[in-house]
Amino acid sequence: MQWLASLLILLIPFVRVGGDSLLRLDAASRTLLLFGARIRIEEFYLFLLATLIFVFGFLLVTMLFGRVWCGWFCPQTTVCDLADWLDARVARLPKPVAAAVRHGGYLLLSFLIGSNLVWYFIPPGEYVRRLASGELGMVAGITLVSMLLLVYLDLTLVRRGFCKTVCPYGRIQLLTTEAGTLTLEFDPERKDECIRCAACLRACPMGIDIRDGLKIECINCGRCLDACRLVMAKGKRPGLFHYTFGGSGGSPSALLNRKSILLAGVLVLLTVVLALGVTHRREATVKVQRSASAEVKRLSDGTIVNFYQVFLENRSTQAAAFSLEAAPVNGYRVELVGPVRELSLAPNENRKVDVAVKVAPAPPANMALEIRLMRDGKVIATSPLPLLVN
Repeated sequence: MQWLASLLILLIPFVRVGGDSLLRLDAASRTLLLFGARIRIEEFYLFLLATLIFVFGFLLVTMLFGRVWCGWFCPQTTVCDLADWLDARVARLPKPVAAAVRHGGYLLLSFLIGSNLVWYFIPPGEYVRRLASGELGMVAGITLVSMLLLVYLDLTLVRRGFCKTVCPYGRIQLLTTEAGTLTLEFDPERKDECIRCAACLRACPMGIDIRDGLKIECINCGRCLDACRLVMAKGKRPGLFHYTFGGSGGSPSALLNRKSILLAGVLVLLTVVLALGVTHRREATVKVQRSASAEVKRLSDGTIVNFYQVFLENRSTQAAAFSLEAAPVNGYRVELVGPVRELSLAPNENRKVDVAVKVAPAPPANMALEIRLMRDGKVIATSPLPLLVN
């Protein structure tokens, strides 16, 4: 599970859907590329909802399964395991050589992690080209160097100490653990069978002795269980550790309480809201702003002419042709002049169109106008037109 989670984090930036990254935040255009869709900054409420679903789902999983994230998925655990593996391999080398190889490995691993973070903002291919040419940029460069140093210091000085002390998830567990939460425990009824080989203690990455009782530092990785099982198998006996919901005397039914029901309810509610937001998301948008350099014109017949810049966005994953038209107003002739017919937009494409709006007779200053984005005779989106008369 650690390898699968790590490979997923590393490979996602290389996966492309419809020519775009599967998941990437394009800071220049303030756009989140997400599974073939482009979510603009004004639609980030959808991303916020997804983040809240992840957070509440995380809390609910912790309430059910304890620190299973720490032991099976957490990148910190994986990185520390890789560092431990490297340390064991170089232990027999001469000390200067071992130190050079060890710290070189730490730096390479730190560089990979820092690069992987930047890949979620800059496509990997572009990242390599810019890095090789020295044109990575200040923000990306600072991010890369900062992450490299942070991970390197983590591997050389901190490692599991982070999990034992300041890890926020470990503290969150104190708030979510219930009487029925899944735990890993030493079977108290078979404690006399323990031969005191300390295999469980040596296998524990956190350096704790779970035989003394459940500790907050335990990350539910199950390595003590495996180590004990191998030792006890020699005497054809089962291991002395096991997973259980709620520990001795506990029951999974204890999880059905006010806190878990509330968390599950919030999670369902947020999921429904997100589903509605995605299904009712407009396939295209239109926005209008006045041309800054153009003045209002009044023709000899009294017609008022305003000039605008219209911004179109095709949010769908398919190319489409759109048209623009002005909403009719009783008693007035409203005409849209410019390239307003058969505007072809590729998937996720943006386009700026310069148009003029003619209104006759001269309207009052507070007259409300509207521009419509049409497709196949249907109104897809609308935008108000800020009208000036002088």
